[in-house]
Amino acid sequence: MKTTKSQAVLYLYAMLQENGKIEKNEMMSTLSLNDLTFKRYISELRSYLVNFDRPEELLYVKRENHYVLVPLNPPF
Repeated sequence: MKTTKSQAVLYLYAMLQENGKIEKNEMMSTLSLNDLTFKRYISELRSYLVNFDRPEELLYVKRENHYVLVPLNPPF
């Protein structure tokens, strides 16, 4: 699938919200991305979550080669 950067980042975020996780190789294949571009898009998502105080964090699970969206613990 040929997409712009914005479309690809939005798609990744939508899949994370829908499924709670995304598989790296599957997303790279679906969006026709190379490894470096995929990492940059993940970095964009992480920056968005931090800059706009989203109540979630994007983590990489190395042994399973996927990213998960996890809720942040609320402050006490």
